[in-house]
Amino acid sequence: MKKIVLLLFAVSFGVVQYAAAQKFSTALQLGWSAPKGEAFNYDENTGAKGGLGYSIDLLYYLPALEEKLAVGLVYNGSLLLGGGTKDASLDIDMYGLALYGVKGQYRFLNRQVSPYVALSTGLSHLETPSFLDGDGNLLMAGRNSFSLGLAPEVGVELGFFILSATYFVPMKYKVWSVRKESAGTFQVSLGFRYSLDLKETKI
Repeated sequence: MKKIVLLLFAVSFGVVQYAAAQKFSTALQLGWSAPKGEAFNYDENTGAKGGLGYSIDLLYYLPALEEKLAVGLVYNGSLLLGGGTKDASLDIDMYGLALYGVKGQYRFLNRQVSPYVALSTGLSHLETPSFLDGDGNLLMAGRNSFSLGLAPEVGVELGFFILSATYFVPMKYKVWSVRKESAGTFQVSLGFRYSLDLKETKI
């Protein structure tokens, strides 16, 4: 019995020490998002399109490679407005594109200022608007469609601040017709990252 207690104590102590040797971080980014793909080419492509891009992640830094490599969860979204002309009037519609998935990030330098590259992948969701005629009657209902999401990212961390560019690769979604159309975004963002290094926590 005494040996079992000592073994459990040793295992518990090892787990605590392992947990205390970890580093985590979370980041929030906001910026401009420009739509890419066939799904946004409506109304003879006469209107400007763009909107707000935003992302949040939670990363765990692997002890190997001097904690330059991190993996975790990510949410990346865009709220996109598309403007066009219809019957000599301005018509504005709203799209939503989001990615729910995992993210891997590599920092080239283990310093306060460092460039980095990242790749996010997971489930992507496209929400398209409904289209109305001049009298307000429904011509085509909006849809929700899902696909695989893939988003490479490059940027630089400047202390707590982040400057990044993300390309949400256009994937095929079923939108208004039976034919699938591509949709993606290019985002330029500014944000901040907060890190928590548990190695500095005394247990």
